Amino acid sequence: MQILREAWQRLSLGERLALATVVGTRGSTPQKVGARVLVRGDGASLGTLGGGAVEAEAIREAALRVGWGEPVLREYALSSGTDEWGLACGGTMIVFIEPLEEQAMGWLRAAAEAAGGGEPVAVVAAVQGPQAGKRLLVGERTLTGSLGEKALDEQAVAAGRRALGEDRAELVASGSAQLFVEPFAPAPALVILGAGHVGKALAGLGKLLDLRVTVVDDRPEYATAERFPEADEVIAAPAADAVARLRIGPRTAVVVAMRNQDLDHEASAAALRTPARYVGLIGSRRKAILITERLLKEGMPAERVAELRSPIGLDIGARTPAEIALAILGEWIMLRQGAGGKPLQLDAQHRAKAAARAEAPGAGRGVEPAER
Repeated sequence: MQILREAWQRLSLGERLALATVVGTRGSTPQKVGARVLVRGDGASLGTLGGGAVEAEAIREAALRVGWGEPVLREYALSSGTDEWGLACGGTMIVFIEPLEEQAMGWLRAAAEAAGGGEPVAVVAAVQGPQAGKRLLVGERTLTGSLGEKALDEQAVAAGRRALGEDRAELVASGSAQLFVEPFAPAPALVILGAGHVGKALAGLGKLLDLRVTVVDDRPEYATAERFPEADEVIAAPAADAVARLRIGPRTAVVVAMRNQDLDHEASAAALRTPARYVGLIGSRRKAILITERLLKEGMPAERVAELRSPIGLDIGARTPAEIALAILGEWIMLRQGAGGKPLQLDAQHRAKAAARAEAPGAGRGVEPAER
């Protein structure tokens, strides 16, 4: 987001710039979708696409487009195939390179305002085809701009709504055009319903992860700024009342850690009525079953009840409040990133091959290749 804010500020001062954005990847790449580099006419740059030859070539192409060039979509192959270990040794980065001039200030400002706490917006950019460089802004209740064709606009709106709901960018093919859809919203937030020991540990770890942390408890003696100095907001109120007032979106995690089952039920029901993608309840499997039954009897949609993470967290054998907090936020990060949560340790096949090479005559010390 820093790159886009910098672009907006420089454009407001009359500078002409170009922007290179990673809009798609295949295989192993040093940067992911959304990485950017901002380039001036003299080749000076801010940001990174991962360094190396790809970044140097993207900066060169961007500098050529400052002030007059046409947008272009480039594919940069890092390498192909696999090495002797059977590991992928490269991938492809798809980079959209465009000149930035005064008309870009509208979408840059909208993205910055959304990321800064305003209304979430999806910026849909045509990155290939006759409409390349045009953008449509899709808000929760608003539309701004056009890609120049009615059918393309309709597809862009659908893709933008999907991006806002799923909180992820994507490259979408639409006939001869390609659309890059990127959501912008306030930073991920953590709402903790319950100011006990686990709530305290969650608040501290949440702050360490740069989350906006809100703590709610109906006991004024527990819900205090002195008890939770790491929280951005502490609310002394019934959980359901506080949840109804808070601005909770898909990027919010709500963790229920109340002091008895009735309060857990009320808080879980309130949280599940929000669009939060992660709602979790601390407690035993038996508690999870009983509260699931109550929610279904009250008429809450079965598909939404099924999204309640309870028992909550990854199975790491957590026992202390700090360990439980780690298990919970680890699970949330896993879901946000679309990861599987499996160990990253080398498998038996690769360990055996390393052992065989170590025992081979003349075997020497291996050198890990530099990161691309």
